[in-house]
Amino acid sequence: MAVLSKPAQPAKPTGLKVTVRADKSLEVRWEADGEIVMFVLDQRFYQMGTFGWGKPDHSFVHEVNREENGCAKLVPFPATVPKTQPWVMTLTLKAKSQDGVLSDPAEIQLAWDDEQTEGATSKDLYQRSINFERNQVAPFLQAKRKLKILLIGGQHHGKSSLGNHLDRCFHSDLKRFDQLDQAPAGTDERTMGTKSLKLPVGSNEITFIDTPAFSAMDEETMKRLHTLLSIHTPEGTRRQNLTDNLEQDTWGFSGKPPHAAIVVVSLLHWRDQQDEMQKYLRKTADVFKNASWKTVEFPYVVAATHRDEFLKDVQKEDPMSALQKAVAGIKKFALTDHVYAITNYKRGSLASAAVNEETFDLLAQLAQVPAAGCPNFVILATLDFLDDSTAG
Repeated sequence: MAVLSKPAQPAKPTGLKVTVRADKSLEVRWEADGEIVMFVLDQRFYQMGTFGWGKPDHSFVHEVNREENGCAKLVPFPATVPKTQPWVMTLTLKAKSQDGVLSDPAEIQLAWDDEQTEGATSKDLYQRSINFERNQVAPFLQAKRKLKILLIGGQHHGKSSLGNHLDRCFHSDLKRFDQLDQAPAGTDERTMGTKSLKLPVGSNEITFIDTPAFSAMDEETMKRLHTLLSIHTPEGTRRQNLTDNLEQDTWGFSGKPPHAAIVVVSLLHWRDQQDEMQKYLRKTADVFKNASWKTVEFPYVVAATHRDEFLKDVQKEDPMSALQKAVAGIKKFALTDHVYAITNYKRGSLASAAVNEETFDLLAQLAQVPAAGCPNFVILATLDFLDDSTAG
């Protein structure tokens, strides 16, 4: 009597890649053995913070016929899954043989913040702007002073993007065009000289000053940063014209020094170049604590940007916990407890209530010291993706 052999298990798909579109639909691509014609996609949604504790809140199975779709699938965002709360989503892909035997899974995890509707976004940002004007920045503005804030950071760290993000938040309009020019990744620097961006706060305004890139924080860069914090620099001032020992009258002292500076540091750079970024933050903090020729200690906060990319790529059961550990690590090397995780809104994107809150908490902290009469004040912003291993 012939013994029936067990059907062979097909080879596991390889090269699984997922692109998340603006509407949260997924472009899924992979590679597989040429004999495999059927694949099974298993999509599971867990509320942020509950992944690993039990069954998913939502689960969907998609079969893919290779003859019709190739090794690719466009997966729409399920209508039954609310976008108004943060989710962790797992995607499992298996090859399926003609005998119905499934391969080992290829897996990937994605996560994202809550998402507001356009109407809810405008209402939320408007109310936060009003509260900021009345409760945080009013004492400063009532003294008829104009708040000036520097945006400082390395090349491609999101410095100009942060300015555009704040502009959209202050105007309660995420459809506004960019006000500051920004370079796509891999291209040359766009910000060649200082450029001002004036944002309305009631009947007054806050001026954000975008500066040329400060990448490696060497001795010469520290001197130039010291100059930016200590004296007035005219519009269009270029990095090579900044020095620590120029006489003040050389600058035609027609204005006051800045009250704050936002230093933008990408979390992606932190993740991929940890040793370098740790040294960068420590040296930058040293300049802040010895500003105005070592006569003033500047307070500063950190805004960690590309929060959306961080959550999307973290392959942990609790991405939000990983983000919190990242923030803790940033605090350690930036020597400050004031760290805020932010996604820079692009034109046409939808907002997150969590990001709106972090943005205006950063601004509220920013307004504290100038209101108390400190001559200068500093902010550190944007760290893009801190890995769990350095978050200690």
